[in-house]
Amino acid sequence: MRPIRPRRTAPAAAPAAALATLAGLAVLVAGPAAVGAATTPSAQSEYQAALKAVGTEGVHFSSVASQSGVTIRVDGDTGASSGAQTLTVKKGSLTERVSALVAGSTGYVKGNATALHNVIGLTNSQSSKYAGTWLSFPTSNGALGELVSGLLNSQVSNELEMNGPYTYGTATTVHGQKAVAVHGFVNTSGGSKAPVLLYIASSGTPLPLQEVTNPGSAGGTTAIHGTVTFSKWGEKTSVSAPTSSFSLLKLVPSATSGATSTTAG
Repeated sequence: MRPIRPRRTAPAAAPAAALATLAGLAVLVAGPAAVGAATTPSAQSEYQAALKAVGTEGVHFSSVASQSGVTIRVDGDTGASSGAQTLTVKKGSLTERVSALVAGSTGYVKGNATALHNVIGLTNSQSSKYAGTWLSFPTSNGALGELVSGLLNSQVSNELEMNGPYTYGTATTVHGQKAVAVHGFVNTSGGSKAPVLLYIASSGTPLPLQEVTNPGSAGGTTAIHGTVTFSKWGEKTSVSAPTSSFSLLKLVPSATSGATSTTAG
């Protein structure tokens, strides 16, 4: 979203861990205008209402995350049974590009040689040979499934999960739409907590508009800074599987240790 937005784990300084960091980013939400203490919902209630509103809606997401000189940009769309995203990772003169999609119970990735080596973990020889080729894998594989996690409508609410305590931020406008902001926290891979701001539409259906991780941080040091913007809620996305692909499990057999029988994605 997250998954699809950069993931909730803090990205490593090296681009190799960048894709795992995806998916997740956090969003800023503006606080609701006071209508009186008795009628204004709590920040936690506002957040829970947003998760409920998401339901199984399709959405377009666009995110950017930075940490320790690494920048990750992701654009994608979720669907009921399929979804897709494109990822670009930059560190200095190094650029990695990856396209990923899920169709049913199968995930697919395609990237340039640099991405296949640093992100997927293929050898230099394999990376050169399979650059630009769709590589397939079962989404039930625990290790590889993360590559397409968050691309289904049913997974969007998981990408928005954050922990309390929940508090209101300052009401604001996100891309021309009035929003309330709810503060929360997510756990990083190092065991610490990163602050998150989720911006939610203040009128109509309380759908998330944007999410910001570590608001105020520039992302130039060890602290991740990321923003995910959501739009086109309710869109109907249908992505077809590539006409041809090569099994990624044949190239990274060690990833099969976490695999189970293929199930519906």
